[in-house]
Amino acid sequence: MTPLDEFASCRDGDRVFWRAPGAEAMAGLGSARAVEVDGPWRFEAAAAAAADVLDEGEVAFAGFGFADWPGTGVWDGYPSGRLVVPERVVRGSAQGGDHSDEGEALRVEDGTRASYRDVVKQAADAIDAGELGKVVVAREVEAVGRIDPAVVLGRLSDRFESCAVFGFGRGRSCFLGASPEVLVDLDDDLVATDAVAGTAPRGSTPDEDAANAQRLASDPKEQAEHRYVVDYLRTRLALAGVDLDPTVDTEVRTLPGIHHLRTKVTGRISPEPGLALRLAGALHPTPAVGGTPSSFAQQWIAEYEGFQRGWYAGPVGWIDHRGCGSFYVALRSALAFSEGLRLFAGAGIVAGSDPEQELSETDVKLAAILDVVT
Repeated sequence: MTPLDEFASCRDGDRVFWRAPGAEAMAGLGSARAVEVDGPWRFEAAAAAAADVLDEGEVAFAGFGFADWPGTGVWDGYPSGRLVVPERVVRGSAQGGDHSDEGEALRVEDGTRASYRDVVKQAADAIDAGELGKVVVAREVEAVGRIDPAVVLGRLSDRFESCAVFGFGRGRSCFLGASPEVLVDLDDDLVATDAVAGTAPRGSTPDEDAANAQRLASDPKEQAEHRYVVDYLRTRLALAGVDLDPTVDTEVRTLPGIHHLRTKVTGRISPEPGLALRLAGALHPTPAVGGTPSSFAQQWIAEYEGFQRGWYAGPVGWIDHRGCGSFYVALRSALAFSEGLRLFAGAGIVAGSDPEQELSETDVKLAAILDVVT
C-alpha cells in the first residue's frame, strides 16, 4: 500500500502523512518514542531530544504550536511541541487508493466576518499608534459534516503539487493542510527558507490573472509586508551561524486560487544532530505569521484574535539522525474531527490595510481546503 493508504488504514493513535514537493511521500505509523516540550525553550529541548532518541536511518516527525503553551479544548493532544519516532515508516508515491466516494460535502458555518473586520481595524489602529509595525490577524471557520482526513489529504496532494501536504493524527482528530511556505530545509550543509508574504487573488481570465500578478509585484503595501519577512529571515539565519548567499530577486509564485510574493533565502552550515529543529526555533514565528516587533505582535494576537491557534502557523515537518530535515509553516490548514473541520487563515496587517480587503484575502486562503471539501 502507498503511504496515503497506510495513513488511511490507521484510525487511532499516532499517524503522520507527509509529502513535500519533489520528494516521495512518507507515512509514520505508531509511536516507538515520543517527546513533548513546552515553554520558551521548546525548540532547543526538541533538538536535544532528537539528538538523543534518533538512531541511524531513523526519522522523527514533529509539530509545534504557534505559541509556546499547551493547547486545550479542541487542541487537546497537540502540545506546544511534540516529536515522534514512528514504529514504522512507509515511503512511496503520494497517490493513494480511490477514496473519492468516502465522506460527504461539508457545510460551512461562518459567523466571523464582522468580528474579523473589527479586529483588523483594531490592529490597524495599533499600527497607526506606533505600537506595532505589522501583525497577522487570523480567523477560524467551521465546516460541518463527516469526512475522512485521508480523503482531504489525497485531494490536497492532487491540487497542490508545489506545496507540502501534511496530516498529523492524534486519536480521532487530525491536523492537516497544504503549506506553500518552507520555514527551513536542511539538506547536508545547504539551508533554504522561503519568505512568503504579499497576496493577490487569481484572475478569471489570463489577462486579468496577469494583471493581478503585476499589481502584486508593484504594490507598495505588499512590498513592505514582504520586506519585513525577508529581512527577518536573513537576520535570524545569520545569527544562527548560517553563511548566507547573496539576496536574490523577489518573484510572484502562482498557486491554485492565489498569487504570492516569494523570495528564497539560502546559505550553508555544517549539519549536526538536532540542527534542523534549532534553526526552526530560530525562525519561528516569522513576521509572515506573527508580526513585528515579534514579542509585541504575539502578545497582541493572544489578547485580541479571539481563538486558540494551536498548531496553525506553527512548524511541522521531520528530522533525521544527522540533524537534516524539513519544516514548513502550517498554513492552509484545518483541524479535522469526526463531525467536521475547523479551518484557519490569516492576513498581514500593516499601515494602510483595509479590513474588507484583508477579509477577502482570508477567504482566498480558506478556499485552499474548502474547495476540496464543499
